[in-house]
Amino acid sequence: MTGPQYIPPPPNYPPTYTPPPTPAPHHPAAEHTEPKNRWLTGIRPVWNLTAVGAALAPLYEGYSLATGAGTLLTDMVNTGHPSGAWTLDIAVLATTAYINHTRDTWVSRVLLFAAIAGSILTLPWLNTVLRLMTGATT
Repeated sequence: MTGPQYIPPPPNYPPTYTPPPTPAPHHPAAEHTEPKNRWLTGIRPVWNLTAVGAALAPLYEGYSLATGAGTLLTDMVNTGHPSGAWTLDIAVLATTAYINHTRDTWVSRVLLFAAIAGSILTLPWLNTVLRLMTGATT
């Protein structure tokens, strides 16, 4: 062994390629999970109590979020627009309920309770209902 020996090249075999195994397709419909009932799981007593407190707490010149909404609705009724006040109240209640349902945060709960308290403090008055139904003022 005096010098480098000749090493023959490897035989010319075709390349061996095996594709990776394909996983079984995932079908979400095959899994059965119970849907969450969002209306009942969102009941949090501490959140609700603090949200009511925040909605009724005075912020600016003695007005809270609830009394501010009630004052807006009262001004609309007193200027001769009871149907507009009812429409605005229904729109605000629906919007805040939708926001609270989709986001479920403490701030959205405060806004919902402020809208509910503002409409309870203002719109169920008898003269508003009579004016809305008959058009007559008391």
